[in-house]
Amino acid sequence: MKGDYKMDVSVLTQLVGSLGFPIAMCIAMLWMLNKVSEQHREEMAKITEALNNNTVALSQLSTKMDEFVK
Repeated sequence: MKGDYKMDVSVLTQLVGSLGFPIAMCIAMLWMLNKVSEQHREEMAKITEALNNNTVALSQLSTKMDEFVK
């Protein structure tokens, strides 16, 4: 993945030591928010694909039922 960084304890400790706790926590929370947003984007893409597939299936089923009734 592009720009994939691993946030580990040593990086967090260095941030707290050099920047202070509030700034380090803001950075950690922004990193976490970014990861959650990426996961949500991927999940929504899968849901959209499933919804589109279901729409196609229902359209085909409706066409078949119309042919059966006539």
